[in-house]
Amino acid sequence: MIPRQTLSRDEFRFELRPYDISCVPELYPAAVESRKEISPWMAWLHAGYELQDLEAWADHAVAAWNVESEYEFVIYDRQDGAVLGSCGLNNINRKDMVSNLGYWVRTSRTRLGAATQAACLLKEFGLKIVGFNRVEIVVAEGNAASRRVAEKAGALYEGIQRRRVRVGDKVYDAHMYAFV
Repeated sequence: MIPRQTLSRDEFRFELRPYDISCVPELYPAAVESRKEISPWMAWLHAGYELQDLEAWADHAVAAWNVESEYEFVIYDRQDGAVLGSCGLNNINRKDMVSNLGYWVRTSRTRLGAATQAACLLKEFGLKIVGFNRVEIVVAEGNAASRRVAEKAGALYEGIQRRRVRVGDKVYDAHMYAFV
C-alpha cells in the first residue's frame, strides 16, 4: 500500500496533502467561489453543491486511497497556508498501469502556478512512487486554462480524441496529454 504522504519540492511554492475531513471548511469556499469557471468542465460543482457533498467526497477520497483506487490531494500554498484547490490521480487502470491526472484551483488564486506545480508533483508520484507506466491529462475542447497547465507541466501532447469527455449532458472532444 502507498502511504498517505504530503508531496512537495523545496523550490515549489505549493504542496499537496492527502484529503481528510479537516480540509473541508477551507476547501468548500474555494469550490463555491470557483463554480462559474469550473462547472463547465467538472459536473460535480453544480448549482446545488453543498458542504455535505464535499464532506462525502473527503470521506470517499480517504477510503479510495486505502484501497488504492484513487490518490486525491488538496493543494496548499506554503507561503500562507491557504487552500487553493484539489488534484489527484483517478480512473486507474491497474492492468495497464495508467491513470488520469486532474486538477482545479480556486478562481482568486489562479495564474500563480499552483495547478502546474500540482501536475508536476502528481506526475512524479504516479510514475515513481505508484509505478504507473502512463499518467494522462484529458482536457475537454474549449478548456484553454487546463491545456496551458498540461503544457507548462511538460506533458506530451498526443492529439484530439473525438467525443472523449462527458460533462453533465454535454459530450466534448478532448485533447490528450501524457507523462510516460
